[in-house]
Amino acid sequence: MRSRTPAPLSTSAPGTEALPRAGGVAIDAAVAEAAADWFTRWHAGGFTTAEQARWRRWHDAHADHARAWQHLQSITGALPGLNAGGLGYRVLHGAPASAARRRLLGVAAGVGAAVGAGWMAARTPQWQQIAADYRSGPGERRQFQLPDGTVLLLGTRSAVALHFTATERRVRLLQGQALFTTGHPQGALGALPFVVETAEGHVRALGTRFTVHQHDGLTQVAVLEGAVEVHAADAPPGTLPLRLDAGQATSFERMRALPPSAAGEREVAWSRGQLWVDNQRLDDFLAELGRYRSGWLRVDPAVAGLRFSGVFPVGAVDGQADADAILSMLPNSLPVQVRWRTRWWVVVEAATGR
Repeated sequence: MRSRTPAPLSTSAPGTEALPRAGGVAIDAAVAEAAADWFTRWHAGGFTTAEQARWRRWHDAHADHARAWQHLQSITGALPGLNAGGLGYRVLHGAPASAARRRLLGVAAGVGAAVGAGWMAARTPQWQQIAADYRSGPGERRQFQLPDGTVLLLGTRSAVALHFTATERRVRLLQGQALFTTGHPQGALGALPFVVETAEGHVRALGTRFTVHQHDGLTQVAVLEGAVEVHAADAPPGTLPLRLDAGQATSFERMRALPPSAAGEREVAWSRGQLWVDNQRLDDFLAELGRYRSGWLRVDPAVAGLRFSGVFPVGAVDGQADADAILSMLPNSLPVQVRWRTRWWVVVEAATGR
C-alpha cells in the first residue's frame, strides 16, 4: 500500500481532469488506491486493534485521506447490511461475481454515484477484483473452467470479466496475467471466436494455449501452442493483425505491436509456480514480487540497480505464495538486508558492514 501524502489539488488545476474525485475535489491516485486498500481490508473483517490504529493515523494524516474514505462509504453505504462490522461486504464478496457486480454497479447508479464508481473502476485493483467474474488474490494462482470449456489459470492479483454471446466469446483481462487453454464450442457460423481484450487492444485465439499479461500501458502475449492474432486498439487504418505462432511472444501498446520474438521462461514460468529471474535489476524483481503480497515493499536506491539471477517458487495452483520467504532469501545472493518495519511495510536496503 502506498503511503505518499500529496498536496491538495484544486478542481481547476491543469492536468487533474483524469484524477479521481471525492467531494468534488480531485484526489491523488495514490490516495485513492490507499483508501480502497484500507476499505477492502476493513470490510473483509479480522482487523486487529493495531491495524485499526494504523488506519486511524492514515485517515487523520491528511484531509484528502478522510475525503477519499468518506467517498467510498457514500458509494457502498447504500448496500443493505454493509456496515462497519463488514458482514454485508463479506456476503457481497462471496456471491457469484457477475451477480455481485450487477448489484454493486446497479446500486451505485441508482444513488447517483456513477462518477464515484467510475473512479474506482478506473483506479483501483480492489474495485476490479469485485467487478470480475473470476479473480485471484495476492500470492494466489487459481484455475477455473469457463462455460465454453476453456481452462483459465490466473496469476497473482489477477481478474477477468466474461462477455459470451451467441457469436463470440470475449474475455476482458482487468488486471494481472492469465493462461488460456481454449475450448471449441460451435455456433451458427462454426467455431465461435475467442477474444481476450486488454487496455491496449485484443488477442484472438486460433485454437491455442497462450498467456496474456496486463502491465501499465503495455500488454505481453506468449503462445505455447497453436497461434493467435494481436490487434492494437489504435493502430493506423489498414494495419494487419500480428500473428504469433507457438514459441513466439510480443508486447503491444495501443498504437502498435512489436515484432515477434522467442517466448522466454520469464513469460510462462509463473504458470508453473515460479518467478524466473535472469540478470534482472533488484527493483524490477521487487516490483513483481510485490504483486504476491499485501503491503508496501520498498527498495533503497543505493541497491536498486543490483542484478541477479535465480528461480523462486511461488506456490501450487490454489495455494498461497510465501513472498516473505523469498524476501528472506535475498541476502544469500546479494549484499542487502531486509527490514520488516511492520507486517505491511518492508524495506530492502544495503547490508551493513559490506
